[in-house]
Amino acid sequence: MSAVSRPLVSVVVPTYDRPAYLRSAVQSVFDQTYDAVELLVVDDCSPRPAAPVLDELNPDGRHRVRVIRHERNRGGSAARATGIRAAKGEYVAFLDDDDEWLPTKLEKQVAVLDAHPEVGLVYTGTQVIDSDGEKLESVTPVAHGGLTKTLLCRNVIGTFSKVMVRRALVEEVGTPDERFPSWQDLEWYVRLSRHCSVAGIREPLIRYQTDSPGRITDDVDDALVSRRLFVEKFDPLAREYGRLFGRKFRAWAAYRVGRLLVMHGEFDRARPLLVSAVKLYPFEPRFVKFLLPTLGGRRAYRFIKAAKRRAGTDT
Repeated sequence: MSAVSRPLVSVVVPTYDRPAYLRSAVQSVFDQTYDAVELLVVDDCSPRPAAPVLDELNPDGRHRVRVIRHERNRGGSAARATGIRAAKGEYVAFLDDDDEWLPTKLEKQVAVLDAHPEVGLVYTGTQVIDSDGEKLESVTPVAHGGLTKTLLCRNVIGTFSKVMVRRALVEEVGTPDERFPSWQDLEWYVRLSRHCSVAGIREPLIRYQTDSPGRITDDVDDALVSRRLFVEKFDPLAREYGRLFGRKFRAWAAYRVGRLLVMHGEFDRARPLLVSAVKLYPFEPRFVKFLLPTLGGRRAYRFIKAAKRRAGTDT
């Protein structure tokens, strides 16, 4: 099939002042085996503009590239929304500027969407790497189909960089909610999942760096704000699944922030959130696992981490 007859994929890359990371991310787009691509780099008012990086990587203009620059810094959700509104492709994919794709990612996702019209979002497995590029683990998709109920509690899809969606679906549902300083991906996935089936490709097709500077997923204050917004927005939906599930939904929201606080060593702030999670839904062992260190201090937390490593379990 010629590139002309293939569906166009719009690739949205939000970026803020990380030219070295951006260079690697963009190169991974240019290295894709699927070539019906338009690249939309949204520069969120970086002190060091992104355009020169693109000029360096695409000197002959062979790749279809557009750089859109915000006049002021507006955050990742706003940058993605800008890219979505500019997209002309039938499908839209996202790449954070500190992640990279493996060469066949777009080709394999397009094949799924082309073959399954009921699927509106397809995501892939992940190679988790450290700052030296060393592989730490692989994360394999296990959830598919109708995922709204699952996503109300857990982000089983993961980062935006794994995801491709139909642009028609985005036009129906809208862009990510710009009020959320974090959890923007989960908020959006919940809304998308109410209108489509979700598919997962088991193969790890992105490289996700856990310790790159500027990751927002570890910002505690942002998580506290996002938890409040998430519960306010989706509590009525969760209650449609029954009273017990409504409690489970609120418990998981509290747990996600409490766990993050424990990982930061902020046990006093974590304790009331984790106590709330256990009271709301005492059937989830993870809630108790992360509550215990807040009662026993750092020694208890080190014990749990050591026990987890020996047992090979995850959180």
